[in-house]
Amino acid sequence: MQKLKVGDTVQVMAGAEASEKNPATKRGKILKIDREAERVTVEGLRLVKRHMKKTPQSPEGGIVEKPGTIALANVQVVCAKCDKPTRVGFRTEGEDGKKKRFCKNCDALID
Repeated sequence: MQKLKVGDTVQVMAGAEASEKNPATKRGKILKIDREAERVTVEGLRLVKRHMKKTPQSPEGGIVEKPGTIALANVQVVCAKCDKPTRVGFRTEGEDGKKKRFCKNCDALID
């Protein structure tokens, strides 16, 4: 089981996208995870510009902004209960014995 999943809300903790003055502004949902390269694509962060040629799929062409990737080690999951970036732990719950992720700050289940 992985600590980060697609759809988790994460906060950028380090790197060019990190904000010291207001860290809550650098939050977003994970759109894609590349496990081999250890990079994540976060909605609305690390926007890069791509020059697109006119094609039948995109008749406009021009300069398009797309989300780039951020190193996996530079993001942390944000707990929905305590609204803080947190480390993630695992525990088995219920009679089925499935692993569940939980917040190490407030002990709330993440999923």
